[in-house]
Amino acid sequence: MANINFVLREKFKKGSSDKVKEQKQKNGRLDKYFNPIETPILMVFGFDRKNRFKCKTDLNIRAKDWDFSKQRMKTNLTGSSEFNKRITTLYKNVTDFYNGLVNENADITFNQVKEKIVEFVKSEQNPDFEDGTGFFDVLQDYIDKNKTNVSPRTIQKYKTLKKSLEGFCADKRKYQNLTFSQIDMNFYDDYRNYLLTEVENPKRKDKEGNNEKGLLNDTVSKYLENLKHFLKWSLERGHHKNREFQRTDFSSRRKPKQDIVTLSMDELKKFYEHDFSADKRLEQVRDLFCFAAFTGQRWGDIANFNKADIVGDSWIFKAEKTGKKTIVPFIGYIAPALQVLKKYNFKLPEISNQKFNDYVKEAAEEAELDRMVSTERMRGRDKLVRTEPLHKHITMHTGRRTCVSLLLNVAKMPIPQVMDITQHTDFKTLRKYINEDPDALRKNLENTFSVVDMKMRVLKKAN
Repeated sequence: MANINFVLREKFKKGSSDKVKEQKQKNGRLDKYFNPIETPILMVFGFDRKNRFKCKTDLNIRAKDWDFSKQRMKTNLTGSSEFNKRITTLYKNVTDFYNGLVNENADITFNQVKEKIVEFVKSEQNPDFEDGTGFFDVLQDYIDKNKTNVSPRTIQKYKTLKKSLEGFCADKRKYQNLTFSQIDMNFYDDYRNYLLTEVENPKRKDKEGNNEKGLLNDTVSKYLENLKHFLKWSLERGHHKNREFQRTDFSSRRKPKQDIVTLSMDELKKFYEHDFSADKRLEQVRDLFCFAAFTGQRWGDIANFNKADIVGDSWIFKAEKTGKKTIVPFIGYIAPALQVLKKYNFKLPEISNQKFNDYVKEAAEEAELDRMVSTERMRGRDKLVRTEPLHKHITMHTGRRTCVSLLLNVAKMPIPQVMDITQHTDFKTLRKYINEDPDALRKNLENTFSVVDMKMRVLKKAN
């Protein structure tokens, strides 16, 4: 009867063998010598000690996350259930395959078994596909089938991903016929470097006015995040069995907090009251921006505004991005938004997002929103500091961010209530929109009092 075990290829750090041997003799702790980098999990197949062989799986893990006695990921870790299920499935499939080989040919040799099983495990992880079902065919299928599930803006992001991958593959000869089996850490490094150094960034200009080359880290992370969504979708539908994208190093993590540009209450008032009667185009984009700054809603929901969604003194609608019911009362800070709607007889001006972002900068410049603003972004390991007048930073999303900032920092609304209006799903997401006031903590503390200032009740002595 065959035995199947799972071991790590490189359990310990390189160069630590002598120290590990010494610790073993002392029955000391070995975990401080564990390899901190993910290492492949090997399947060891054998009949006995003499007839054994190792076979590489598509699974990788850090030694500190591995339960050596159970030969599984530690069950208290996130994702352990799915990870361990894959090991168990591989164990079962190899066992069934081996039993089938023996049943068909009782005289099969060990070397023949080894060859067959190595080939079987490889095919399980990188199966062959029929012609016409290549990587980009599946990606287009992914885009088409999601058109009824996600917003048009999300579909546009998927199309942008596909276009960038096509450009990348055309530029890199070894990826000209991209397959799922090529998606590994080498691909990750090559594609990420391509985005960071070779793709034109239309949002950033050099001194000559040309598009800079290289996307910012946050933008690159969005591309990689969308790629991982697609790879997960295609894996679940049987288009491939390559799980390299699930490695920790195949990362799409974004910087948790970045510089956010918002308007102060005085700047918003100045912009709202500026006379644009001589230029209807700028007046309309100003009004749309202020509507976003008052209501805190996304571009897609503002573009889809319908008078039928007005119920009493509130705008009630289903958010395009989340599909959740959203209630925006035209009260207090939000009240001016209703005046904007009445100005246009509840039919807001129509304009593309791209043109809006161009025109609103022009409008903000005319309104003299010229406070100097510095923002910091990262491109790879390079820090890019941009110091320009406020009007050059303004986009439609600045309106939404301004609303969040003013409701939290000025109106002092509770965070859960702001989230109800903006439909942010968690505080981590909401926090990056907050333009933190460095003096806010001191000002808020000044409105509190200590126990020393309180009139203390004198306790009577016990009888």
